[in-house]
Amino acid sequence: MTKRSLKKSNKHFQKAIQKLPLGVTSNFRYWGDEETIYVDRASGCRIRDIDGNEYIDYRLAYGPTILGYADPRVDQAAREGIEIGGVFALSTELEYEVAQKISSMVPSAELVRFSNSGTEAVLAALRVARAYSNRDGYIMLEGGYHGVSDSALWDINLDDWDPATGEPEITPSSKGIPERLSEMVHLVPMNDANRLEDLLKKKHNEIGALLIEPILGNCCSIAAEQDYVDSVRELCTKYDVVLIIDEVKTGFRVAKGGVQELYGIDADLCTYAKSMANGYPIAALCGKEDLMRSIKYGGVLHGGTFTAHSVAISAANKTLEIIGSTDALETVKRYGQDLRDGLSQILTDHNVPYSFTGHPSMSGLFFAEEPPTNARDFRNSNYPFYEKLAEELLEFGVLCEFDPREPWFICEAHAKDALEPTLDAFRAALEITLKRENVE
Repeated sequence: MTKRSLKKSNKHFQKAIQKLPLGVTSNFRYWGDEETIYVDRASGCRIRDIDGNEYIDYRLAYGPTILGYADPRVDQAAREGIEIGGVFALSTELEYEVAQKISSMVPSAELVRFSNSGTEAVLAALRVARAYSNRDGYIMLEGGYHGVSDSALWDINLDDWDPATGEPEITPSSKGIPERLSEMVHLVPMNDANRLEDLLKKKHNEIGALLIEPILGNCCSIAAEQDYVDSVRELCTKYDVVLIIDEVKTGFRVAKGGVQELYGIDADLCTYAKSMANGYPIAALCGKEDLMRSIKYGGVLHGGTFTAHSVAISAANKTLEIIGSTDALETVKRYGQDLRDGLSQILTDHNVPYSFTGHPSMSGLFFAEEPPTNARDFRNSNYPFYEKLAEELLEFGVLCEFDPREPWFICEAHAKDALEPTLDAFRAALEITLKRENVE
């Protein structure tokens, strides 16, 4: 039971549940009938709920806030976007300007189309890939997350898996997804190029696309090894499979050129959202010209009423300008490394086995001595301990995702004054969690 007062949030929940399933507008915002919180406002790296509780936030809405909440530079650009007028079923000059910025940072982004969310961008990427390859099947990595469309909500069932009985079952991640879609979906573990090649040898005539996050943004930030990424690129080229790199979380976060810059790899198609507008709703499908020209009358249909809304595109224009011309991402990376170093010292002092995964801007914290190399390794960590620690951290004013598969996201504003309070809270929360573990 929380020690914080959630009286107002609980009262509001009782009203909200009358009109909203689970009392919220996303399943991931529901924490329980008496634990769900509602935000009053946010600024920098801090959120305040309607009960007045303040939290240093490392969820950052699952990654969009790269500069900080209510960044005055971006918000001013958004206000100027209001004056343009919204949406028109016509285009504005800003669309070209933002596309130019993306292309200057990401060499594979030769052409750009805008969407409203990462889910939409991934849907469009799969459609283009199918049209270009004339094959419906596609491959995803186990533990990957590509939004909430029927096509993407498939993964292995680790909860019920006994390794002694064989391979884990591929199952939909939601009710209501047609079972027949499973005929097109193929899953492979990360960092096993032999498994990938075996699949492509057998079924490359059915498979038109490979959809990959080289850093698994919803699975501990497990990172692909360089050799594996190089092999993925080579195999896609060899078997004429469209390589889609999903950068919805890593794009304009881990580097100016995203994960493609880190690994020195070019996608055929790539998707962006999250950090590209510091939280304003916009996404992008980008890629090589020959694939992107499939979007045309008589070819691939792509559109949307609210696509490139004048407020969102203005915010994206300013955010990308800041990322491209300042050391904001270096600040984010440096703070992320300082945070890792501080947490490492605390965990070492308390003899707690741990490892970090991913990039410092979106670290996974894994309670095992060896970091995982694929989603199956998640079973080998003390994830129940993480869940208890995350709940205790909340009582000390530090908000990280309770699900240990979510990384700790960093924004530029964290670097101002968040490190010491975070480390103090972590130390206190860890000691309480360890004490309770020993008692139990």
